[in-house]
Amino acid sequence: MPSRSVPLSVRVSDDDAAFLAAFEAPGATTPSEKLRAILAAARRRHLGARDFTDCAVLIEDMLRPAERRLRDAQRQAGRRSDFVFKLYERMPEIMAEMIAASPTTDDGIDGLKRFEVALADQVFAVIEEILDLGLTSRSRSYDPDLIKDRLSPVLEIVELLKIARDQSHGGAR
Repeated sequence: MPSRSVPLSVRVSDDDAAFLAAFEAPGATTPSEKLRAILAAARRRHLGARDFTDCAVLIEDMLRPAERRLRDAQRQAGRRSDFVFKLYERMPEIMAEMIAASPTTDDGIDGLKRFEVALADQVFAVIEEILDLGLTSRSRSYDPDLIKDRLSPVLEIVELLKIARDQSHGGAR
C-alpha cells in the first residue's frame, strides 16, 4: 500500500532551480516529480551501500550518462576502445566490493582477509582481461599500440617476480 504524500514547501537558489529544470529523470517532468526522483535515488544510494548487487547497480547508473557520451563520441569518431569499455564494465563491481563488502570492526582479521581476497579477485580479473587485449598485434583501442606499448614494463616486472619466486623456493620450478 503506497504511503501518503506529505506536502513540502522548499526554497532553492536560482542555480538549483535551473538544475532542477534541466534535470532528466525517467518519467519525471514536473519539479515535484524530479524532486521525488532525486529523493528516491538518494534513498537507493543510502540503502544500496549495504548490498553488493544494489551498490553495483547504483554505480552503473552513475556511470551511464558518461558511458552514453562516450558511445556518442566513438560513433562520431568511428573508433571504439575495448580497453575503456572493460573499465566501465568492471569498475562498478570493484567499487561495490569496496563499499558494500568492506569489513567492520566486528569482522576481525578473517573478515579483513576475505575482503582483501575478494578485491584481489576483482582486480586480477581486470588485469587478465586487459592483458588479453594485448594478444593481438594491434589492440582494440583508440591507439592501436596502447596495450603493446605498456606491456614491456609489465612483462619485465613479471619476469622479476618469477626470478624472486624461484629464488625464494630454492631455485625450483
